[in-house]
Amino acid sequence: MKKNLSLSLFAIVAGAFFIQVTNGVLGVIVPLHLGLNATPTPLIGMVVTAYAVGFLASCLLTPSLIRHIGHIRAFSALASIQTVSALAFVADDWAFAWAILRFIGGFASAGLYAVIESWVTEEAPKEARGRVLAIYMICNKIGLMLGQGILALGDTSGAGFYMLACGFAAFSIVPVALSTTSGPPTREVETLGIIELYRIAPIGVVGCVGAGLVNSTVLGLLPVYGIQTGVKAAFVPLLVVAAQLGSMFLQWPLGWMSDKTDRRYVIIIATVGSALVALVIALTFKFHIAFILVLFGLWGAFGLSLYSVCVVHASDFAKPSQLVPLVSSMMLAWAVGSAVGPSLATIAMEYFGPRGLMYYAASISMAIGLFAVWRMTRRTAEAEKDRQTFINIPVTTPGVSEMVGKIEAAKRAGKSSG
Repeated sequence: MKKNLSLSLFAIVAGAFFIQVTNGVLGVIVPLHLGLNATPTPLIGMVVTAYAVGFLASCLLTPSLIRHIGHIRAFSALASIQTVSALAFVADDWAFAWAILRFIGGFASAGLYAVIESWVTEEAPKEARGRVLAIYMICNKIGLMLGQGILALGDTSGAGFYMLACGFAAFSIVPVALSTTSGPPTREVETLGIIELYRIAPIGVVGCVGAGLVNSTVLGLLPVYGIQTGVKAAFVPLLVVAAQLGSMFLQWPLGWMSDKTDRRYVIIIATVGSALVALVIALTFKFHIAFILVLFGLWGAFGLSLYSVCVVHASDFAKPSQLVPLVSSMMLAWAVGSAVGPSLATIAMEYFGPRGLMYYAASISMAIGLFAVWRMTRRTAEAEKDRQTFINIPVTTPGVSEMVGKIEAAKRAGKSSG
């Protein structure tokens, strides 16, 4: 039984890995291709926004689809849609058509992760949920960076990498289809209203919206920034990879620090740190590529760590019954920020040039940090004994909230019994 369970979890996580490789490739090559073709920045922003809007729509609508047709059929259908949408990019490079394709890709990606995460949550044994979530997050991050980094190895102007993305999307169906399980039972995705959410943890809500406004926007428009600042096309994907690597190195130390002190201090460190690095990038964008890569690694180390700390901070103030809907709602708050951010950033880029992207990122990050400082004057910190242990929560879909909620509930039960 344990062997079958392990194989089932491996199949699901493998499917997630292949989807993330596809997302990594398309998330960089689409804006990069548009930038190389001198597409107006607002149109590129529209294409980047379309993915986030599709992602948000899927978070709201896909659970109903899964309840009607089941997990395996839903995964197969959405992966097929993802495959076709990836392949369709080679037909034309019209920005409006690509926006539609990115909307479809965002919808399919979020739907696929809704399937995967509810499946992982159901299959993971109670005593191993934390380890399973950690493995899932590592595979996600590696798949994403592999898809982004592989673009530095070939010609990004042709159809080859779109075909590669298509192949990985298609191959994601194989391990899931070969799984011997029938899929978990379906459940409603619980959420909290925005007023109730803000009442529980104001800085958590503002931080998650801000993380969407800044992080997904910068990563989505970074290829355009690279092209417009004179970075060679082969090096542009490495800017995104550097940011992701930076987050891997600093996220756990910041999480450990947040377990030992008021998490709002860590939120301030993350936001002010990312704002200062963004300003340095904006002022030194003509420096050597190695220096720029280091700077984007530092930016990612601070900026991409914000979401998880904000969610865990909010969970410190939530009742046990609120944990699952709270994490789901935080994810939706991030998705709203992601849908709005690219349009705002492209306005800054039109006015200030490419460095406007980093001015935009610095402004939003600094505003979040100042809000955290103000909130510290309005509410005392949660007692250390009542704080939850940091969990590096992946930014995928609200489906992962159930596993996070179960892990947190188990920890709280352990504390109360101990």
